[in-house]
Amino acid sequence: MLMAIQTMSGLAEAPRARENFMRGERLTVLLGASALGAMIGFAGALASGRLEPWALALIALPVLALAAHLTIQTLSEAFAARAWGCAAAAGLHVAALMAWPMIALMASSSPALFWFAPGLAFAGLILFASCWEGASRAVYRVSAQGALIAAIAAQQGLGVLLG
Repeated sequence: MLMAIQTMSGLAEAPRARENFMRGERLTVLLGASALGAMIGFAGALASGRLEPWALALIALPVLALAAHLTIQTLSEAFAARAWGCAAAAGLHVAALMAWPMIALMASSSPALFWFAPGLAFAGLILFASCWEGASRAVYRVSAQGALIAAIAAQQGLGVLLG
């Protein structure tokens, strides 16, 4: 919708509102959603107590699957926009999601190794949020991925730390 402003020289168009986020705004939305997800995961870990490894896997599986689904949508949108760097960042996130279950199996022998997959997943999300210049829906999708990953990382990470 265009608005007109009456000036001395005639009608002038009002400046249009921005439709896309700036880089700082994209990172703020991502980090805020991730913080909320981490709080939910931490609260869930405290509420459920110590769980067996098979129960942790059953909790993480649907969350990681939903995060992978959102990541594939983000990856296809990045390819459609010909944003190759953003597509590479989304690919890094996919790789981290696929590596997470295998790394979690080895976390009992090396608890510090557990944080490699969530760290790599967050790195991919931060890279994507830093380079994306397209539609805002991808920013919200990446923020949802951040919240899901933070929730599972906090929930499982607390179990690894207290393990």
